[in-house]
Amino acid sequence: MTARVTTLKGPNAGVYYTEQLPSYYLDAGEPRGVWFGDAAMSLGLHGDVDDAAFVRVIGGLDPTGSFVLGRRHGDESVRAFDVTFSAPKSVSVLWGLADEATRAEVLAAHDAAVAAAMGWIERHATTRLRVDGSVCVVDAEGITAALFRQHTSRSGDPQLHTHAVVANRVLAPDGRFLALDARYLKFDQRTVSAVYHAGLEAELNQRLGVVWDTPVHGISELSHVPAGLRAEFSLRSLDIEERLKVKLARFSESLGREPTPRERWRLEREAVVDSRPSKPDAKPGRLAREEWAAISRSAGVKPAELVREVLGQQQAPQHMLDARIVAERALVALGDKQSTWRPAELLRELAANLDSDVAMPATELVGQLETLTDAITRDLLVDLSPPVVEGVVLRRDGRPITESVIARVLTTPAILTEEHHIAAWAQQRLAQPASSKPVLLAPVLTELDHAQLELAAAVAGEASLVLAVGPAGTGKTTALRPAVAQLRYEGRTVYGVAPSAAAAQVLASETGLR
Repeated sequence: MTARVTTLKGPNAGVYYTEQLPSYYLDAGEPRGVWFGDAAMSLGLHGDVDDAAFVRVIGGLDPTGSFVLGRRHGDESVRAFDVTFSAPKSVSVLWGLADEATRAEVLAAHDAAVAAAMGWIERHATTRLRVDGSVCVVDAEGITAALFRQHTSRSGDPQLHTHAVVANRVLAPDGRFLALDARYLKFDQRTVSAVYHAGLEAELNQRLGVVWDTPVHGISELSHVPAGLRAEFSLRSLDIEERLKVKLARFSESLGREPTPRERWRLEREAVVDSRPSKPDAKPGRLAREEWAAISRSAGVKPAELVREVLGQQQAPQHMLDARIVAERALVALGDKQSTWRPAELLRELAANLDSDVAMPATELVGQLETLTDAITRDLLVDLSPPVVEGVVLRRDGRPITESVIARVLTTPAILTEEHHIAAWAQQRLAQPASSKPVLLAPVLTELDHAQLELAAAVAGEASLVLAVGPAGTGKTTALRPAVAQLRYEGRTVYGVAPSAAAAQVLASETGLR
């Protein structure tokens, strides 16, 4: 992802960004940070970030420290969320090696893409409050965020990124400052990432006429920036990868299995922290660029020639979205991954499936994508969410304030047709008579209770379909092991499937199935 969300806790959560966040790259006129959000404006915060005001706001106070914004924070309270936007390595390399005018355009494109993504975050920000004794989720009137743009990695490589620190206090409709309902922010990191990346592409296409390689895991790199050169400026990534390899090997050796996707994500985050070098000393921008140019030349790439090859390559940029094609691609991509989704997930796939030659301001692009999301939801999808009760107060997304921001359920008519087909198939199978139950192999009998024995015998029998229903922890999976053994003993084919990677790991370890 090109955007990641980190939860910030503890009394010193804001201090890092004013005292410890390194200014890796110093140029005259570069701001330390800028304020963002309607709630920030309501607090009188705009323009460059004032360190003292920032620390107070992240600490849950007003900018002057005169009063508390909402409930006072405890020692373990969530103070803020760091949404870190990182440009693809090729974009950072272009910025690091380019002339002053090109560097300015790259920075402007990055800033515009960040602002567009943050605008999406603000428009969907909610908070929770009590209405007639019930906890409801209502639209926030704005967020308070500080955007700190950084230019290099801790290893000193060019790495354009912005820390968008969102305070855990949003402006509620009644004028109070309440905690952000951050569930959508944590759930939809991939959406924020896709929106930023799409906005960055569109901005650079418009400003510099660049072209892009085929996306890999949703991220495109600039054409004409060699992979070898990107690797030369990716020391930090290599350090993380090496540390992750060690952690993955240790996990497999200790537990005898591969980590689930969530476990791998945690290991990746640990690898980032464990491999983090100490902060380098700040250096003038001119000196940093001279060092990068020397590294590029030593890799056989002349910086000026590289910049000429990258710029002005796009012949006929698109200034309008082809809504039909983008919608078709997005729905196919979603249907391949999941059977239901929320509007934010649809937006994610729309952003990820744009043509790489779309050229327009990032805010305009995101606006068009949101409009397209609404149109697809209304015209092409089936809403499986509970019906909206007449008279209930609605949020901006059209859902009642009594519903969670992540509770929306959408699908396609085609997927519903498939599910009806499966249900009909199951009913037909259940109606077919089964032959007598086989006798299970004796060595396994003592491992099971009576109910598990019945289940194992049924699964190992001749029925066209067996449905086993029971609460978690009652031994359903355990009962499958002797059934599998019996089926294999009889020379029958057995294979296992599961609805998630974690469930597949349990199925494999409990039954011996691949």
